[in-house]
Amino acid sequence: MASPPTSAGEGSPAGPSEGARAGRGVLYIAFAKFYFMVAGAVLELRLPTVLGNVVYGSYGVVNSLVSPFNNVLVTGTIQTVSRFTSQRPEAARAVQRAGLRLHLYVGLVLAILFAAAAPLTARFFHDADKTGPIMVAAAIIAAYSFYAVFVGTANGRREFHKQAGLDVGFATLRVAGILGMAMAGFGLMGAIGGWAAAACAILLVSTAVVGLPRRAAADAGPSVSLRPMVGFFVSVSVYLILLNFIMVADQLLLARLSAGWFAEHGQEALDALRASLPVGALDGFTVDPGAAADGQVGYYRAVQTLARLSYQAIIAATFVVFPLVSRSTFENDRAATARYIHTTTRYSLIFASAIAVVLAGNPQAVLDLPYPSDFAEVGWPALIALSLGNVAFSVFAITGTILNGAGLTREAIAVAAATLLAAVVGNALVIPRFEPGRQLLAACGLTTAAAMLLGALAGGLVLRRRLGAFLPLMSAVRVAIAAAAAIALGRVIPLAGALGTLAEAAAIGLSFLAALVVTGELGRADLAALARVVRRKKGGSP
Repeated sequence: MASPPTSAGEGSPAGPSEGARAGRGVLYIAFAKFYFMVAGAVLELRLPTVLGNVVYGSYGVVNSLVSPFNNVLVTGTIQTVSRFTSQRPEAARAVQRAGLRLHLYVGLVLAILFAAAAPLTARFFHDADKTGPIMVAAAIIAAYSFYAVFVGTANGRREFHKQAGLDVGFATLRVAGILGMAMAGFGLMGAIGGWAAAACAILLVSTAVVGLPRRAAADAGPSVSLRPMVGFFVSVSVYLILLNFIMVADQLLLARLSAGWFAEHGQEALDALRASLPVGALDGFTVDPGAAADGQVGYYRAVQTLARLSYQAIIAATFVVFPLVSRSTFENDRAATARYIHTTTRYSLIFASAIAVVLAGNPQAVLDLPYPSDFAEVGWPALIALSLGNVAFSVFAITGTILNGAGLTREAIAVAAATLLAAVVGNALVIPRFEPGRQLLAACGLTTAAAMLLGALAGGLVLRRRLGAFLPLMSAVRVAIAAAAAIALGRVIPLAGALGTLAEAAAIGLSFLAALVVTGELGRADLAALARVVRRKKGGSP
């Protein structure tokens, strides 16, 4: 990815040295996020085989419950600590110390409340067996909250190599913990316990990599008041809670409403569903409503895992653009802010779309590669909708990050709230209208994708109105044309088998890039920008 600030002029916060550092930051964090994405994909692709579809669905429900809180604490804390550190670099350790104090009252308390609510949460999903795993997952929340302070310190000090190293280390520990305990036969409780152990381990590692803040009396730097950090953290966290529940609302509603459907229709309905699917597709299902609903979630989560690759691909840009926009808006440099917005949204759209067209161009064959055939048979229509929807979600996430970085948290919250409302209301209305199976998952995916598109458009409108810039319109048009051409090619290529599917995926991706070149969206300037970043990285300039 070409770095947003490399084109900035002298004297701005986006000058040449800052541009080189930001460019290397994108590369460092992009590698780490790519590694995290690959490690997560390995985990999600192996777990259905190791745990079985029903237990994998149960894991998906617990994961969807804890992940929004984890993601809020991690991203909110990183952005809070990074924002205050980037604005006052000399106070970095004081900010870090204040962040650790913050989570004695926020992260730790939230973890205790999450564990206490476990019995009620499990009852909501008609499955008391989830109580224990949900309580264990509370330890993940506590560990994540303190760990994020160390990552935020590294991000705010532009120590992107440390941040990337921690990301890689945690990805490795998480996969080893979850998959190792699952393969050892400890089931759902083992998988969640392995995750908790990995979170505690990376917290200890982060203290050594980033360092602990010194006591106030010995610290030569200035002190930092906790009050403004709390205010910013709360406002950002409200936005992040909304953002993360947008990502899991459909899955949680699917679990809840499908359980109600199975409870109402019983064994006869389950037999009819089994008859409509490939042989062996529902071998693990029972008339227990919670277990039967978990089976639906298992199919849908597999689709979500692949569809979300496009969003994962642009996360690196959010970590780098946040401190840059915080600084440029703090100094009221509208020109630099506009450059960051144009470049970041444009490249994010291109990278997200490049992955999405591969998934949407041949969805059933792509699903059939990592998952059993019944997953592909049931989930391929939903993959088309969700893969394209996550392109819109990627743009939505970038706009929200920029708004928060500029201090426009109310606007970010309003857009996210409207998007979540659309996703919840839409799925609550749509899910009960379909029997469990392929059509239900497709309808759920299409509803969620529509809500994500609404969020991207609303976020872009607010961004242009308040900061004067957004994704260039012609870039969006050219990317859409290239995506349509690539997907159409995928529909007509008659390749079969694993090797044929991989070859077709490569052809679809290359055709997308070729179409971007033909339409003029990608040109020599883009290649030159990327080459400048690479040269500066090799040159080792600070």
